[in-house]
Amino acid sequence: YQTGRQHFQPIIDDAKNRGIPMRLVSLGDLGESKSVDPESTDELFAGTTACHELAHDFLQGFGADANEHGAGYEVIGGNHDLEGIDEFATDAENLEVFMKLHKKPTPHFINYVNDKVVLVGLCSTVFRDAKYTSHEVTVDDEQLKWFEKTMEEHPAEDGWKVFVFSHAPPIGSGLRVLQENHVVNGCCWLNH
Repeated sequence: YQTGRQHFQPIIDDAKNRGIPMRLVSLGDLGESKSVDPESTDELFAGTTACHELAHDFLQGFGADANEHGAGYEVIGGNHDLEGIDEFATDAENLEVFMKLHKKPTPHFINYVNDKVVLVGLCSTVFRDAKYTSHEVTVDDEQLKWFEKTMEEHPAEDGWKVFVFSHAPPIGSGLRVLQENHVVNGCCWLNH
């Protein structure tokens, strides 16, 4: 992770030095789906409070411009970000801690980066409650309604450029190769 940050840090620093708005967006799955201290515990790390605290500190450390809630990054939750099954009884409890630690008032986000340029993120809100498998990436109905309204309020014909982030590609997007990202599972598409 530190090596990866070293690759991006000069780009972020250069943009900031030139006065270019700089945003950092994480696409989720912030932790390992295994114990990170197997000699002391069998607890899975992904989705735990410790996982999200570590991820917050790491992502904040890039020094990108802060959003309106004070975080120097945006994050959309992937399915495994709610995998704190040894710590939380429900997806709702897990999601609440995820949002609190990443300074998110809602699972989704909107971030204005320039004139008529906006970033929009949709968060997976299901792990335990997945219909078929925990590999599903599901955006709830409330977010979808918000997304539709947001798109109506930022029409392309008015010059808006909207960048949409999700943990998995939307079904029907035309993407045919995911390069080992969820391809082991037939439900790798958003809300599939």
